[in-house]
Amino acid sequence: MTINTIIAGWAAGYAMAILSTFALTYIAVQPALQKHVQRIFDPEVPGALLAVPISIGTGVIWTMLGLILASLYILGDFADMQPALGSPSGPWLLLMAALAWLPVPVLWLISRRLWWLWLSMSVSFVGLFGWAMPLLGER
Repeated sequence: MTINTIIAGWAAGYAMAILSTFALTYIAVQPALQKHVQRIFDPEVPGALLAVPISIGTGVIWTMLGLILASLYILGDFADMQPALGSPSGPWLLLMAALAWLPVPVLWLISRRLWWLWLSMSVSFVGLFGWAMPLLGER
């Protein structure tokens, strides 16, 4: 189960990296948000071209986070706890739900118009790390 959980954590992290790449590239190409992006990057760089470094960065960050979360799942013996809502570990699912909602108020203050993006990323995090990772780790 240990190696399966580690691989499941990496896979969940990689899936989050793909979703984050789509979300951040969407933000980078929005005309209303171009001013904020151009403060960081050269105005001559098209927003769609930023998808490459975004993809590389999110790939590294999310897969590392996936490996860390999988390790915490194993070290905390969350697999032996009570299941809930289809997840093998109810406390782990609750912990991932709490972690997923922490950045939402801050992100909502940054841009209320993108509430649907913040919400979908949080739901994806809970689904991938709170539900899919423990389920795939059992197999």
